[in-house]
Amino acid sequence: MTIKRVTFVQELLKFIGLEGRLHLEWISSAEAQKFVQVVTDFTEKIREMGPNPLNVDNVIKGAI
Repeated sequence: MTIKRVTFVQELLKFIGLEGRLHLEWISSAEAQKFVQVVTDFTEKIREMGPNPLNVDNVIKGAI
């Protein structure tokens, strides 16, 4: 069920222009080094993508 939900949210994010900003990885509590590597890699990926490309101020104003 989790994979189905994450896939749905990934498609939704792609639709609104935020593709690649959600990641799911199964990591055991015994895999501390893997956790560190996954978080480090994903953080770097997000930094490379830059800030949120959506103009949040316009989205919020449109909702009011």
